[in-house]
Amino acid sequence: MEINSAFSSGLYGLNQASQQITESSEKIANQPVNSENTENSSYDSQPVTAELINMKLAEIQAQASAKVITTADEMVGSLIDVSV
Repeated sequence: MEINSAFSSGLYGLNQASQQITESSEKIANQPVNSENTENSSYDSQPVTAELINMKLAEIQAQASAKVITTADEMVGSLIDVSV
């Protein structure tokens, strides 16, 4: 496996996670509020819950992608130490 490939995969994963977090947060922010009674304003919590789960999954993906980048960086350091 090429180190550049590992860096690219990690970066791609971070970008995907960032995009998912952005999309989910926009969906949460745009949830309609039922304002039949101003004191009892509410919204449907099911879509919000689903988006919070998506955001947590994106967080885990970002952490895994960062670990891939860190590992690839450590491999480069090891290769430099061996070759010098």
